[in-house]
Amino acid sequence: MRGNPCSENDAKKDMKNDTKNDMNNETMVSAADSAAIARTGGPNAMNNHHSTASRRRVSRFARWTATGIAASASLLMAAAPAHAGRGGSPQAIASAISSGSADAIKAELERAEYLACAACVDYVLPLVDNGDVGIRQVAAWWLARRGTSRQVFRDMLTRLGQPDSVKARNAADVLGELANPQAIDALGAALSNPTFDAEARAAMARALGTIRRPAAAAPLRTALGDPQAAVREAALSAIRKVDGFRDGSVAVPLLADAAEGVRVQAIFTVAELRTMAAAPVLVQALQSDPSAAVRKRAAWALGEIHAPASVAGPALGQAAESDSSPMVRSLALAAISKLSQGQ
Repeated sequence: MRGNPCSENDAKKDMKNDTKNDMNNETMVSAADSAAIARTGGPNAMNNHHSTASRRRVSRFARWTATGIAASASLLMAAAPAHAGRGGSPQAIASAISSGSADAIKAELERAEYLACAACVDYVLPLVDNGDVGIRQVAAWWLARRGTSRQVFRDMLTRLGQPDSVKARNAADVLGELANPQAIDALGAALSNPTFDAEARAAMARALGTIRRPAAAAPLRTALGDPQAAVREAALSAIRKVDGFRDGSVAVPLLADAAEGVRVQAIFTVAELRTMAAAPVLVQALQSDPSAAVRKRAAWALGEIHAPASVAGPALGQAAESDSSPMVRSLALAAISKLSQGQ
């Protein structure tokens, strides 16, 4: 067998970390994401979202940090639980915001979760239009715990009806964090509105995935056929998060998409939803996709869906022996042991 600098355990660890990083980029991180995008329980409507916020503090802080421009994310994630929800002051919030530091803003708003400060709303509200998506999200979370949350919600819905892609993108990020299912119809309509650019519509797709209610599945399914790759990619990432959605067949045609990012998200989707019908297409991707990033995920996914050995075994064996990428070789070898013996 070809020399392999990566052990099988290293390959599995890389795939878990790789999967977690992909999900971080989608603005959704949870403990299950680091274990090959296993499904987690969905957030509830706005009121329930508020009541469960403290229990989800660590994963929320991880998501905000991952999607921001933080240079010391790991230190903040480690430190946040010790202070989260306690302390904070109007002066500290104002100082963090004036510093322009994404890390400082996120940490300070997290710390000020229970701070009674009506004047602080005026400091935080402009952050919903900050250029950093993580700051927009933490600002929305903080505002959702204040009496102004209903007005913020209405203002964001209004933006979705106006022809400004930047404001609509920001509104989608805020609405996703508010997690109010009453936003689904407006987000779905905006997602299909060609007035908005691809970045804004991708944010709308992500927001629908964050809200997670079953009603979000229909507009996301439609978006899988969008002409913009960024929208298809975001819709794939979002649709697998929707509560009760199990139809992985919608992702199978996108395994051969022209855009690498779409192919990657399609692989994650069929793997999470255990879509056996994807096995032949995953085999083809493993054998011929020009991207090692796609081939290694295809190998991993064949193991995750427990593809029949008769279908995937030869291709995995060949990849384990001779693929040009050591990671593909290692993941292919690991996947072989997970194949089913059925036809």
